[in-house]
Amino acid sequence: MTNLTKNSWTDEIFDRLTSIIPKAPGIACFDFDNTLIRNDFGEKIMDELLHDGLKFVPHDLSEFFRDKELWRDHTKLSFAEKERLVWEEYTYQLKEYGIERGYRWTSFIFQGMDKVEYYEVSRRAWERVNHYDKDSGVFPQVEMKDLIAYLNYYNWTVYIVTASPEPGIAAISHLFPVEESKVIGMRQELGENGKYTHKLIEPYTYGEGKVKAIEERIGVYPDLAFGDSFNDYPMLCRAKQMAVAINRDNPEFASACANKGIYIQPYFTFPPVLT
Repeated sequence: MTNLTKNSWTDEIFDRLTSIIPKAPGIACFDFDNTLIRNDFGEKIMDELLHDGLKFVPHDLSEFFRDKELWRDHTKLSFAEKERLVWEEYTYQLKEYGIERGYRWTSFIFQGMDKVEYYEVSRRAWERVNHYDKDSGVFPQVEMKDLIAYLNYYNWTVYIVTASPEPGIAAISHLFPVEESKVIGMRQELGENGKYTHKLIEPYTYGEGKVKAIEERIGVYPDLAFGDSFNDYPMLCRAKQMAVAINRDNPEFASACANKGIYIQPYFTFPPVLT
């Protein structure tokens, strides 16, 4: 794409992007959920595994729940009951301990799969929720997909930096397109059997953890960075040339970003990309 289509970009951001990008290749880092896409795909993968009855995980999940006895053998619970109870516990974790701990808690749900199985689950989840005509649907933002094509044309290196599970997002990154190896997300240790465990590999890519992961895995801070929440704020603050905050009606986030000279982009209104 030799020219970036304006769509819903503000005049100021559009002019800045089309000035910076053609000059010289650099590095661009994008958050995924609610930045590159509409809604939260990490939770949709989690939902897919719950729909399947948590068939990959060990029978005893008592260490992850307040009700230890109930979860000593989750196979005794119906699929519907498991699904309800997991979302109930997840909501509790988020409310009582904050978003990062809540996200970390979910890692047990993503255990027990090898890479092939992880990719299959992710792609099946994408097929199930990729509906542009539903409020809960998950689909690419047309502005972001066009922007990545524009960056690729000018030989930029594009990364996705997400708190969602790395294999789950890598499985669909070709849709944007971003190389699988350029997805930096929640990583889990592999067991001797080649299956992912619930144990996380630090740094966990939330908040400052995103910055630490960029330092370790890229080696330099991005020239451009894009994100939609305080989870992304440290990464946005490190951008060397330009950072863009996608404002989903969060005045506190928008104000903090504006005070740091981060550009504010209202949530996109242009029709979605159909995939």
